[in-house]
Amino acid sequence: MKSVKKKLYITILTLLILFIISLFYGGISSHTISPINISDINKVILYDLRLPKILTAILVGTCLALSGHLFQLLLSNPLAEPGLLGVSSLASLFVMLGAAIFNYINIRYDVFFLVLSSSLGALLAVTIIFQLAKRLGQYSSASLILSGISLTTLISAISSWLIYYSDNTQLRTFNLWLLGSFEHVTFFQLMFIGLITVTVTILCMCKSKELNMLYMGDQNATLYGLKVNKLRKYMLILASTLAACAVALGGVIAFIGLLAPHATRIIFGHDNRLVLPMLVINGASFMVFIEWISRTSMSLQLPLGLVTATLGGPFFLFILFKHFKNQGL
Repeated sequence: MKSVKKKLYITILTLLILFIISLFYGGISSHTISPINISDINKVILYDLRLPKILTAILVGTCLALSGHLFQLLLSNPLAEPGLLGVSSLASLFVMLGAAIFNYINIRYDVFFLVLSSSLGALLAVTIIFQLAKRLGQYSSASLILSGISLTTLISAISSWLIYYSDNTQLRTFNLWLLGSFEHVTFFQLMFIGLITVTVTILCMCKSKELNMLYMGDQNATLYGLKVNKLRKYMLILASTLAACAVALGGVIAFIGLLAPHATRIIFGHDNRLVLPMLVINGASFMVFIEWISRTSMSLQLPLGLVTATLGGPFFLFILFKHFKNQGL
């Protein structure tokens, strides 16, 4: 128990330290702000530029970490995460299509339609992946990942056509969605999507005991009275909603849904009553760190997707080789 408490304190302290560093250092030529003496210009930098991005990073990190863990658990696949499964890509495509349609008919594309279109795309992606895997005759790791890659490839082609025929304003917006960015996120969007995220997170935590039973396998869990198929469908909807919220705020950001869950399970084990709350903190920490790196590593702010791909790609290969080695492949 003492060991768990110590890990908990360190995890929370890590997030607080990253929050403070990200808030007072970085961006605008690595401009450092002293918390003791804050001028009017520095207040603008803190409250109008940095704080919204940090809060967005916390929300997006939470969504990606939780959705990644749920996909891995529900699909019995350690490689599953919204980006690799094509969930984020299709959600982003629906957002771009919605923006193009609303712009054409001259109607304001507000946050409600943003989340709605993103959620529809995410749910459709999960449905398509299951159908493709079913066609292959199994729900193995290989079939699910291949289905996700196939879907992502198709979506990339459609997105490329959409970008090719878009005007200059839409082109910049679409590129931001595809590369991952926290630019132009408003406090109203943060409040609206934050409310959805908190609600879905609580719903997930309420099912932590039932989720633990899935580790026994479907047959054993059914013998203990768990309605496995009903739980899986319900949790997949929640996982897709979380992935959609992440896309609605920041576009396509891969590998956070892979890195954070694996790191959290290594530190805290597999009990979802502990893992789910810790995923909120660790996911937020990962994303705050990535956002800080993206605006301090070079003179221009790097796309978030580029940073996560650089850091997450090698980790994905490690997990991939480890997984297939354990299966004797």
